[in-house]
Amino acid sequence: MSEIRADGAYATSINTFRCHPSHQDEVVATNIDIVDQVASHFPGFISAAVHRSSDGTRVFDYLQWRSAEHLAAMQRSAEFQAVARRFAGLIEFEPRQCEVVHVAG
Repeated sequence: MSEIRADGAYATSINTFRCHPSHQDEVVATNIDIVDQVASHFPGFISAAVHRSSDGTRVFDYLQWRSAEHLAAMQRSAEFQAVARRFAGLIEFEPRQCEVVHVAG
């Protein structure tokens, strides 16, 4: 089970992938493949969650890593690049580094 940690020592990203509704399933599948086939096998990975908007125009992912350097190393990898190429022509990408300030529940 993934856990959100409010710890400034971790690198947290929330990414928005804007897409046409006809591409949302493919964008979701690509995000899941990145998490399951690549990210979760890299050092420093803590957790990830993939979400879709009800209107079909957005996909969001939430990622936590032990450090920004761990995330950057994964993003530079050939494995990541091979899967991420599937996004070409499908998305407008809005990455955001965040700080978790509160977790409840």
